[in-house]
Amino acid sequence: MSRPSARTGLWLGVAAFLGFALTGGGRIVGSDEVTMLELARAMLHGGIAVPVGATLDGPDGRHYTKNAAGQAVLALPLVAAAEAAADRLPRLGPRRVLAVRFAVSFFNALIAALVLVAFHALVRALSVRAGPALAATAMLGLTTPLWVYAKSFMAEPLQALGLLLALSGSARAALGERRGAWWAGLGVMLAVSAKLSMLPFALLGLWPLRGAEPRDRVPPLLMLALALAGHGAYDLARFGTVLETGYGAQATPAAYSTPLLVGLYGLLLSSGKGIAWFAPALWLAPAGLRRLRGAGPTHARTAVTIALAWAGALLLYARFQHWAGDGSFGPRYLVPFLPLAFVLVAFALDGASRSRRVIARALAALGLIVQVGGVAVYFGAQMREAGDYPYRLALDDPHFMSDSHFNPRFSPIAGHWRMLVRNAGEHLAGRAPRLMGGGEPDPRLGLSAADQEALLHALDFWWLYALYAGLPAAPVLGALALLLLLTGWALARLKAALAADAAVP
Repeated sequence: MSRPSARTGLWLGVAAFLGFALTGGGRIVGSDEVTMLELARAMLHGGIAVPVGATLDGPDGRHYTKNAAGQAVLALPLVAAAEAAADRLPRLGPRRVLAVRFAVSFFNALIAALVLVAFHALVRALSVRAGPALAATAMLGLTTPLWVYAKSFMAEPLQALGLLLALSGSARAALGERRGAWWAGLGVMLAVSAKLSMLPFALLGLWPLRGAEPRDRVPPLLMLALALAGHGAYDLARFGTVLETGYGAQATPAAYSTPLLVGLYGLLLSSGKGIAWFAPALWLAPAGLRRLRGAGPTHARTAVTIALAWAGALLLYARFQHWAGDGSFGPRYLVPFLPLAFVLVAFALDGASRSRRVIARALAALGLIVQVGGVAVYFGAQMREAGDYPYRLALDDPHFMSDSHFNPRFSPIAGHWRMLVRNAGEHLAGRAPRLMGGGEPDPRLGLSAADQEALLHALDFWWLYALYAGLPAAPVLGALALLLLLTGWALARLKAALAADAAVP
């Protein structure tokens, strides 16, 4: 990669992280998120048992998270810093747990920013021009659910980073980059450590290595061995056997009971979960696939990898009992595969005709509108207001959330925007919610029932939550202003770097 391209990637990452932090929610409330944080906190004290929640009981009678430990391990430095800072602020009292969650909630802002950096590096290595490369990167970051998941502590952004690095490193190694194989190995380790079901997709990402030197296959295999050894040790510590992954019945054929066509329609086109509506720029992917396949041998292998990864993901998750990945925003299980598909979008933009550029702008605008609703209103609040949560049916009931999934009248996209318009109007009228702190707090949310009800009228930004909680406005708004200035500065540096990058033949 040329120095100007690397500089563009650097400032892209800085601007993306600051932007994601600016629009962050500062909260960790989902059951999977809370349990993952509790695992990291337990690790700080030499254990892995967690409070009961999204857990399975081990043979010792203690509770263990169903999820892999990869994200908890990576987040350990941030969790340790948050815990240490909270210890120095005894006045936090019962809000200490919320303060720790606030700090850790920005973990995925960093991971999502790294996804964009890695994506930009890949498409530039594949000879996409500077302007279209940055445009596709911006579309990935702002017009897909990746932006919404950057506000979470879910594992999907880390899975996305792993799969992307596996493909990127392999392609770059095949193109002659010496360190490409090690990047591919890092990607395999991250993806597999974050979720074991990413194993076949991470291995598929190594397909471009067929065009590299035989020695380039060694680093990914070493990293894969480390990831699998980590899983084995973790499973043995939790359940006394390497054959129990934590998912119980969900890891058996019995969990794949959804009719294939129902799942495919749900993941691709349904009003509540269809990727076609949650990431509309993907309509450009077929045009990009044709162009990528014809650009050279490594490019052709990359195209095959992307197509097979998406086909495999659709076949795997379409049959899954919980194909929708509730509660979440959009098709949760497809989020890790979005960066791969956007490589095709980048090629569709590079050298695009005037009509295709017009279509691309329209699709980007539609995608941005969808994400703004998801970013401004927490999807858990939308589910509560819609009556989807607390769940009224068992997760394996065929009618579970069927209206929200399949009836356009109850589409979460529209639901988010209805709440956004209403809540923004209430804020402008001086009727923003106030957190009173009374009542018994929910053990998972850390909030009373009254405060949970009040937050149905909230906007999902950390600086507003701070004001809802009664923190002094001056320091909160000062921090917001500083972050805005830093984001503007980073964008200015990015613009200058792009100009230099585009000037290189």
